[in-house]
Amino acid sequence: MNALDISSITFSYEGAAVRALQNVSLTVTDSRIQALLGPNGAGKSTLMRIVTGQMRDYSGDVSVYGTKMPDRSALLSIGYAPQPISLYTSLTARENLRFFGAMAGLSNEQIALRTENLLERIGLTEHADEQVATYSGGMQRRLNLAAALLHSPKLLLLDEPTVGVDPQSRNRIYDTLVELNAEGMTILLSTHIMEEAQRLCSSVTLVDKGEVIFDGPMSGISDLEKFFLEKTGRGLRDA
Repeated sequence: MNALDISSITFSYEGAAVRALQNVSLTVTDSRIQALLGPNGAGKSTLMRIVTGQMRDYSGDVSVYGTKMPDRSALLSIGYAPQPISLYTSLTARENLRFFGAMAGLSNEQIALRTENLLERIGLTEHADEQVATYSGGMQRRLNLAAALLHSPKLLLLDEPTVGVDPQSRNRIYDTLVELNAEGMTILLSTHIMEEAQRLCSSVTLVDKGEVIFDGPMSGISDLEKFFLEKTGRGLRDA
């Protein structure tokens, strides 16, 4: 069974002259890391917000593990780390994770165990009782990822998880994603960084101006930059 099936999604923001998404279809196979690759403004974040049930006024269908969205049980199988940092900066890392664990309906025992495991996994145990306001951007990104993992989702959606991140935190995030995938988690990674997609992902959905221009194995494109140039007439880095 596929982890995620998106069929013919079309969406327009109110008052916009151009559609944000136009007949977008893609499939994410279970236990795979798949890139959602495209320039800024391509529609990647909009698509992720639709999948996570934040936007409803669209045409088309979304199914998560065979269940048509929106569906509460299916939503609970998704972990989502948005591009904007979604943390309470006046709280510590441990307090943030306890709060998000409670919001997810976890028991106190589950929250305690998973909080400590995730803090260790992302390398923040030594800073767990410091206010998030004192964290670097990279540390906040790592904690943002941990918050998305608290309820042990089967499908993880990451929207530009390494934006503004220092090399040490970026590599820690990369290592964590590889470990999670090896443990069976399916990951859809939104990014505009070709090297990131090629390093982590076995398949890629390439999007531009709200449309899919390629959806398939990473091996199906030998040169992402050249392919994008041929399809759109401009370079991916400069789009």
